[in-house]
Amino acid sequence: MPAKATPPPSLTDSINARVKDLDAFPWSSRRPLGWTDFKGQPPRESPAAAETAYALLHGVQCTGSRFEYRVVAAFRVDKSWVRPEILKRPADSARALRHEQTHFDLTEVHARRLRRYYSELVAPCRGAQSGLSDVAEKFVRDEANAQAQYDSETDNGRKAPEQARWDKEVDSQLFATTRFIALGNGK
Repeated sequence: MPAKATPPPSLTDSINARVKDLDAFPWSSRRPLGWTDFKGQPPRESPAAAETAYALLHGVQCTGSRFEYRVVAAFRVDKSWVRPEILKRPADSARALRHEQTHFDLTEVHARRLRRYYSELVAPCRGAQSGLSDVAEKFVRDEANAQAQYDSETDNGRKAPEQARWDKEVDSQLFATTRFIALGNGK
């Protein structure tokens, strides 16, 4: 009697495995970042006080006409770092941590935009899934561009008025996309 083939991992299992492989954890409104999350080593050549590493993970799957998707904004613990000297200055430490939290929140904003896109598709399983991957990669590029713009306009958090503007805007975008906070589901 032939052995039964092991079914492929579910989409959720696949994305969760990618999160684990990256030594990461998903964004959560109940779990703000703390400096203990930043376990990477600061590079000598960078003048930054800290850096948040994140990933916008996504996947889709069609089973017949049933469409499933999953999108996760993930914080990469071992690739994120803070300079020890910043921790010794409470005001600078708080400012820098807020800046880094906004980076992670901005990733979640883009994750929600991708979830919204997937949720609004009509009969996505009728077409080629490669087209869905191409669109998802555009969301990833848009997110990277927004992160660069954020650092540029705030001078990595050193321009207090611009930082406050970005904090407010990102918080507003998180609020406006609350409906898409779920990590992904199917149609």
